[in-house]
Amino acid sequence: MSQRTADERIAEELSRHGLRATRQRIAALRLLRRLKSHPTSAELHARLLPAHENLSQKTVYEILDALVESGLASRVTAVGEPYRYEARPEPHYHATCRVCGRLYDVPAKADSQIRGRADLPEGFHVEKIDVTIRGVCLRCRDEI
Repeated sequence: MSQRTADERIAEELSRHGLRATRQRIAALRLLRRLKSHPTSAELHARLLPAHENLSQKTVYEILDALVESGLASRVTAVGEPYRYEARPEPHYHATCRVCGRLYDVPAKADSQIRGRADLPEGFHVEKIDVTIRGVCLRCRDEI
C-alpha cells in the first residue's frame, strides 16, 4: 500500500467537499494550513505567484470564496479591515492588536460558558461561536 502525499490528501478533501482539485486550490489550501498568520487575499496571491505564474488575483478571490463556502477555510476580519483567511480546523478565538493589526490565535476554552450564559431565542441552535479579543500586543505596548 503506497503512502499518499499531502497534496493527494488535500485533493481528496477538496473532492469530498464538492470542489475540483485544481493545482491552484491545492496550493492555496496547503499554504493556508501552513501559515501561522492570517493572510489577506493579496498576501496569499503574492506567496502563490512564484510557483503559479499565471495565477490572477481574481482566481485567488474565487479560490478563497470556494474554500470558505465549503467550510475548508474561514474569513477572519476586524470591522473595517480587509478579509483575512485561515484554514485551522480546531475551535479557537482571535486576539487582535489595535496598533499593528496583528491577529493571534487563542485556544477556545469558553464555548460552554458562553453557551450557558447567552440569552438565545427558544430553539436556536448554536453552530459556531466567534470571539475576537481586542487590545495591544506586547510589541506595540511600549510604543503607545
